[in-house]
Amino acid sequence: MPVKDDLLQVQEVTTMKLHAITISIAIALAGFAGIASAAGQSETLTPVEVLGPPIGQCTPPNDTTGHACDTFNQMVRANFSPREIGMLFGARTSYPEHLTGGIDRLQRRFQAVVQAYVAQQQAATHAAPVAVK
Repeated sequence: MPVKDDLLQVQEVTTMKLHAITISIAIALAGFAGIASAAGQSETLTPVEVLGPPIGQCTPPNDTTGHACDTFNQMVRANFSPREIGMLFGARTSYPEHLTGGIDRLQRRFQAVVQAYVAQQQAATHAAPVAVK
């Protein structure tokens, strides 16, 4: 059956050629995508302006940062007891809540309060000025 073997051989060669063409196209497309992404690298992002000290400089609540962190410190003291502030910013392992997961719950509560504080501060800085009569 030489005819059948020839047909199989022709089919294999055709399949191999198609695979080679497919791989060549994929490599070419990958090259074009790389060139296109490299062309966009020269663009610069707009600078971000931050008003006031970062929250990280305001924690733990203390009086050494001056008056810049007063509102944040007041918010922390209004929402957390001195013991909770100690658990948040002190040595965690010295509290029995460290073993029961209470500190993790407290940390999640603190993060939620900080997020609300940051959102409130951003809303206040982006609010439209009030017209004066």
